[in-house]
Amino acid sequence: MIVLWAAVGIGLALAFELGLGKFAPGLTRYVSFMTLPLVAYALRTSQRSSMTVGCVSGLLQDYWMEPKLFGLNGLIKTLLGWALGLIGAQFDLNNFWGRCAAGASAHLADEGLQAALRVLFGESAARVGVGTLALRAVSGGLLTAGVLAILGKPGTSRAKARPRPRRV
Repeated sequence: MIVLWAAVGIGLALAFELGLGKFAPGLTRYVSFMTLPLVAYALRTSQRSSMTVGCVSGLLQDYWMEPKLFGLNGLIKTLLGWALGLIGAQFDLNNFWGRCAAGASAHLADEGLQAALRVLFGESAARVGVGTLALRAVSGGLLTAGVLAILGKPGTSRAKARPRPRRV
């Protein structure tokens, strides 16, 4: 069942990302829908599943939107899945502020890793202003918290089920 939720989440995120790029291409600089499944699985499931979801969503993003460096987003989102899964295992981030912080930090780390790896591979990295980074962090955090609040309980959660009372 977890694979079905992951496929649906990644498919919807890809559809929203492509639709936003077609109808409002300027907004894609501030909002990244492909990071949402990664953050959702990092907060709700294991580190391994968040890395898998991040890798698949990053590779799909590379295939559809990044013709030059195929695999760059797959690598970045796998690293983000590992890091957020590690942090999500240590701290309970399944509340509004925790989700906001995880979404904002994932979007900022995605932007920073993009720039660093592009320079490492010999491409010119576009300069990003502080205002753009702030808007990206705020929109990423609020979008993550809002989507996870709307979704509620689909998928699995880290919280263990309460044991049933014994019948005597």
